[in-house]
Amino acid sequence: MKITHLLVPTDFSPFSDLAIKQGVFFSLSFEAKMTLLHVLTMSEVNALTSQPGNPWEDVVSQIRNTMREEYYDSLEESQQGKEIPVPAMEVAVGEPAEEITRFAEENGVDHLVMGTHGRTGLASIFLGSVAIDVIKNTCIPVTVVKCPEYLKQE
Repeated sequence: MKITHLLVPTDFSPFSDLAIKQGVFFSLSFEAKMTLLHVLTMSEVNALTSQPGNPWEDVVSQIRNTMREEYYDSLEESQQGKEIPVPAMEVAVGEPAEEITRFAEENGVDHLVMGTHGRTGLASIFLGSVAIDVIKNTCIPVTVVKCPEYLKQE
């Protein structure tokens, strides 16, 4: 299997941090381009841009800065100081699973790495899972990184 372009969606949770760590590992192992993607729903966009003096361009810039911080904070100590590839950072608007799938298919992504909260039973039925919806709607391979038990407590 040859991976040339990885997509790691992020919602800025500890679960996304784990996916970023795995994405960095794949990126280094396969010398692949990596893209971080954050998806805002329309209600989030409306709430963020309705604040005076907060135009869309500023919102996108703030999100990209947060993604950059999350990326560097998630690097293992053993990776600090090494030549780590800088990922592309993208922001999309819409329903997360749909936008992740669309972005991947339109941008030549050949592997996705996603974090999951690891809900089971009724919680997974009622709360849904972006990762499951992405898996159902794409033929692109998806690595799902499940969180350790201690993160579920937060």
